[in-house]
Amino acid sequence: MMTAFIQSVFECPPEKVWGKLQTIALLREVTWPVMSFRPLTPGGEPECWTQGSDFQCRLYLFGIIPLGKHTISFERIDPAAREIQSREHSAMVRRWDHLIRVRPTPEGHTLYSDEVEIEAGLLTPLIFAFAQIFYRHRQRRWRQGPALDPVPSTNKAA
Repeated sequence: MMTAFIQSVFECPPEKVWGKLQTIALLREVTWPVMSFRPLTPGGEPECWTQGSDFQCRLYLFGIIPLGKHTISFERIDPAAREIQSREHSAMVRRWDHLIRVRPTPEGHTLYSDEVEIEAGLLTPLIFAFAQIFYRHRQRRWRQGPALDPVPSTNKAA
């Protein structure tokens, strides 16, 4: 088993990151174009993650190379601690235990971390190297993409 740990500071409040983190829309945004997810059953993707739920999908590398069936089980979603613990697996990866933490910084920004325990037999070092690249990509997409843009206001001054 190997553990990948990647951490970044996002220049926005933790509440904003925590709210967006729980949606499949955000997952799709921050993993593109490296990975894409397609639910196994039509309409089988929830808008928001819920504790105790499973999400089964087909994974694609760069949107075209099939990587097979992947299961994400949301073991714990803790709003007080701002942590999500998922247990994931596929035919290639026996264990992909992902812990996401969202913490405030003294400046009011967000310290965000992905910690992933990986077990994939002889492929573990290769999958670990991929995880290092993949989670750095995800966190870069968080920082640079529209994921952290403010929600447009619909209120108009009279």
